[in-house]
Amino acid sequence: MKVNDFLKKKHIETADDLGFQLQLFAYTVAKHYGISLQEVYSMEESMFKQSLAWAMAIEHEREIQEKKDRLRQNSDSDEVVEFDYTFLEMEDF
Repeated sequence: MKVNDFLKKKHIETADDLGFQLQLFAYTVAKHYGISLQEVYSMEESMFKQSLAWAMAIEHEREIQEKKDRLRQNSDSDEVVEFDYTFLEMEDF
């Protein structure tokens, strides 16, 4: 199935991939807000972009929290220590 192949890719490579990415964004907004795809497709572009940004940000925070919860479950302590390695991505490093 083309959708499954697309979901396994790390990068957009073809025009079809771009179409699937847009559909995935629409699905993300629809799922997050509990609305239909038709409602998503009828949104103004600026509203869609803002809705997508919030949906993705909330999902990212959920993933972080789930990771912390898993770490707590596998530990004898309730403390989770986070390390920030973003400085490694800096050009001057």
